[in-house]
Amino acid sequence: MTTYRRVLVVVLAVILLSGCAATRARRGEPEVSSFLGDYSRLEPNPAIPAALSYVRPGVQWSRFKAIYLQSAALYLTESARQPSAEDQERLAGMLYNTLREELEKYFVLASGPGPDTLGLRVALTQAQGARVAARVVTTVIPQLRLLSTAGGLGADTAGTVGSATMEMEVLDSTTGERLAAAVDERAGTRALFAGRAYTRWGDVQAAITYWSQLKAYQFARAGVQLRPGAATPGEPQPARSL
Repeated sequence: MTTYRRVLVVVLAVILLSGCAATRARRGEPEVSSFLGDYSRLEPNPAIPAALSYVRPGVQWSRFKAIYLQSAALYLTESARQPSAEDQERLAGMLYNTLREELEKYFVLASGPGPDTLGLRVALTQAQGARVAARVVTTVIPQLRLLSTAGGLGADTAGTVGSATMEMEVLDSTTGERLAAAVDERAGTRALFAGRAYTRWGDVQAAITYWSQLKAYQFARAGVQLRPGAATPGEPQPARSL
């Protein structure tokens, strides 16, 4: 093999490995679902690592002592072939479980709304066509635990879901007032839910892990009170695929 060919092989290998190893932000603004309802104030902000975001001015984040994870939802298009009911539950459960497990490392998690408590709603959504709420999870699903969750999803549904986005909303849990909201889309080698048949859902879990770690970091940086004895979370790097 000539020196030129050796160099070309090495370069191609580096490109392939870097493309498969981690999720990345998608180019351009993502399409939105109906999950958040009002998107009028969401816009790109270079200071916030999300495609679209909104933060209410003047919020005293330091007064909040707990977080109530209200729900994790899965929004699907009406036109596309849907994942099985079991896989829908697994996807929503993956989002809820991962986010809860990450937040409880640093914050007090409340079981319901209350004074000085933030409310948090999140959803995985598709980016094309009409959207409907396919599955909503409001509590931990014990059998869906992080890594085992991705491995348990049906391989035949991975190519049918289409491109996906995460939408989230932070509320004052007692008044329902929106304090912040964001829409973000991440990709694996081609797309988060790619238009090709994945044999596993590693990119999905990697993106959810990144979003969950980022949310903990943002809450702490804004001044939300940490639980006693908890370390301050560091800024996450895009999570690597399984």
